[in-house]
Amino acid sequence: GSHSRRMRIGVLGRATRAYSLPASVVPVLLGTVLAARGVGNAGVGAFHWGTFVAVLLGAMLAHVGANVLNDYFDFRHGVDTRPEHGSGVITSGEMTARQALVFALILLAAAAVCGLAVFRTQPLLVFVLVLIGLGCAVFYSVVLKRFGLGEFLIIVSFGLGLTIGAYGVQMPRLTAHGCWLTALYSLPVCLLVDAILHANNLRDAEDDRASKVRTLANLFPRRVGEYWQLVLLFGPLVFVLSGVATRLLPVWSLATFAATPFPRRPAPSGGVEAPAPAHLVVVPLPVRSPLAVRAASPFDPDP
Repeated sequence: GSHSRRMRIGVLGRATRAYSLPASVVPVLLGTVLAARGVGNAGVGAFHWGTFVAVLLGAMLAHVGANVLNDYFDFRHGVDTRPEHGSGVITSGEMTARQALVFALILLAAAAVCGLAVFRTQPLLVFVLVLIGLGCAVFYSVVLKRFGLGEFLIIVSFGLGLTIGAYGVQMPRLTAHGCWLTALYSLPVCLLVDAILHANNLRDAEDDRASKVRTLANLFPRRVGEYWQLVLLFGPLVFVLSGVATRLLPVWSLATFAATPFPRRPAPSGGVEAPAPAHLVVVPLPVRSPLAVRAASPFDPDP
């Protein structure tokens, strides 16, 4: 009946770990705003609603699809064994591994359709980024996370890939200079996205070590991992200070310091959503920064 359908929808929702979506939404917003301001293009901006919606929806679908696929492979490889591991829907028996795999493939296929919708804007860029995204989604779970490469892949696919992709598909003329500036502006996002993953890895360090999964959190002493988490959370603020000092960012970008209380809030331990408080800092910092850039006179060193 309707109750069982609601329960089923609830299970599917938990399987996606949608609370982590700021990690894919914020880079798309940042890249889009930089394109609208014409960064790297002599201040001549470009913005198309249809392209923005397709990129945003595609990024979100790819993100949650990768989450479900990661749960599937972690369960099959014996990494996730308890209900608090991953999303918890497979280990608790609410969803079978096969159902999770089918669900992940549906989500990734829908993301690919969004990619096709913007393919004509920058065919080579979209093709390369889709390959990178799919490669990270599959090979991260299957192979690469066992070699300590998870955080590097997250930075490349989410921080750099989504930001440059969202910027590139809006611009009628894509230049190396524009991509370089976009990558520079994406550095705070890269750090904050990595902070989400590293928070998860700190929580699961012992379980990952037992499963022979290598992460920075279990390759180094716990105290080192905790200090690195502080670098990831507060590094973006250092970037803002440096940006204002060098006039890369307008002075009102300092408003991002209003977010500094959030990283100090302790996260609950043991729950599936334990690292979720880290997401609180993901939204205010990068989103305010590009909006400030948009409101200011455009920074552009082009002649």
